[in-house]
Amino acid sequence: MSTTGFKIALVLAVVVGTLPAVSQQRPSSTEKRPPDPPPNHVEVRFAIGKQPVTCERFQLTVKGGSQTILTGSFASGFSIPQAAAAANHDMLDVEIKCEEHRWHFSEVGRWALQQGWWWVGTDYPPFQEMLQNDNTFKDAVWVKYLIVDPTNDEVFYVYKFCPTRLKDQKPGPCYDED
Repeated sequence: MSTTGFKIALVLAVVVGTLPAVSQQRPSSTEKRPPDPPPNHVEVRFAIGKQPVTCERFQLTVKGGSQTILTGSFASGFSIPQAAAAANHDMLDVEIKCEEHRWHFSEVGRWALQQGWWWVGTDYPPFQEMLQNDNTFKDAVWVKYLIVDPTNDEVFYVYKFCPTRLKDQKPGPCYDED
């Protein structure tokens, strides 16, 4: 490769490397939505801050009371088991692991198990658009969220956050339960 060709390749690599990554956050109402997943299927996407996180496989466990409704390792989404429709629990316990990241939500409405999208992540100030205007998070150090975005229903989100005043308190809301 000539010196000029090397310089062009180096400049291109630097320019491409400094371009902002496309954020994983849920598309706003003004953005084009991704295509719907197949029937009875949930696609799951992850982010830390505003950067998407790609998982080769993520682990998911969904429980209703003491009954395990769904557990397994998945590439990008999961099929909703028939046991989910038969489950007689209003609230679900959801644990998700992606690489070294872990999210646990103990009060997720059972209607989360319907065709659509789950947007899972941890955000830090300044928060992404959907969290910026919520006074609940005005002094939060971080927010862990599960946005349930069904294809034929209302979007809702479940979150856990760490208030600045409690960030060093153990045990407390800023530390995951084991």
